[in-house]
Amino acid sequence: MNHGRLDAPILILGAPRSGTTWLAKIIDSHPDVLYRHEPDETRPGPSPLTPAALPGLLAAWVADRGARTVAKRPFFAKSWQSAPARGMRTLLATAAGAASRLPAPVSLLARLPIPDLATRPAARLALKSVAWAEGAAVLAQTLPASRTIFILRHPCGQVASVMRGNRLRRFDLRTPGTDMPFDEAQALAHAAMFGVDAGAFQALPEAARYAWSWRAFNEPAYDALAARGNVHVVLYEALCASPEALARRILQFAGLDWNRQTAAFVAGSTTHRGSAGYYAIFRDAAAAAETWRKTMTPEDQAAVRSVVAVSPLARFWPDVAA
Repeated sequence: MNHGRLDAPILILGAPRSGTTWLAKIIDSHPDVLYRHEPDETRPGPSPLTPAALPGLLAAWVADRGARTVAKRPFFAKSWQSAPARGMRTLLATAAGAASRLPAPVSLLARLPIPDLATRPAARLALKSVAWAEGAAVLAQTLPASRTIFILRHPCGQVASVMRGNRLRRFDLRTPGTDMPFDEAQALAHAAMFGVDAGAFQALPEAARYAWSWRAFNEPAYDALAARGNVHVVLYEALCASPEALARRILQFAGLDWNRQTAAFVAGSTTHRGSAGYYAIFRDAAAAAETWRKTMTPEDQAAVRSVVAVSPLARFWPDVAA
């Protein structure tokens, strides 16, 4: 019942550590939205994705009510859900999150579905992914009423954040046998297109290899999406600098009205003072966008720029472009 409009989903897409979760929660804060967090992580789509397979995939993602997909905080009041139902769902999501951190068999409780407890269908469906670039192009082409918001982050900022997360062991390694938390095969293949073979790639400084991952994700995605009328590209740094103005523009693009709940979330999530956890959404946004300039070594910054300076996307950041 609560699928929202499968012909007009809102997709939030970006490379890992590019501000996708914060941006997705801005969308989720709208009362009419039903949100699914990275459903492709638990239910990967077929590759290649065909237009005929898209409706079934979207329906499967909406039907996924596992804790990883539906229990991402914060939770918001919804027009399609009663207040008591929201309280019950919050309780269930909190319990599932706590269970996931405990040993088996208690941890198995986290696998139980968490119902949406909707009283009527949600008006809009929103999805977030940090991997579904290929599918996003099919979505934008197949469903003209869909809206994709593609976020780009300064390569040094994104690489610094990923390197920090890897040091803190915050990631599941995607490539067995390596210590790199990204799709190393994808990065290797992209680098090879520019004359960097496997041996040369492995000899690069760590930050440079991460920079190739940044290029491998963002360049093909931008090429496939940016020119489409139902795709909006936003820079993370611009969103941090002018959060309300850009959030208003993003919601308007998505066909959502500006509302008090979203206004409160945008204000609260950008003016936090004090320490913030690695996956925290509430932080000092302006400071977060520039933290890498103080924490990333000059050598690592130079390594990233040596890779990204010739990228067509470098033009978005004057300090990166060659």
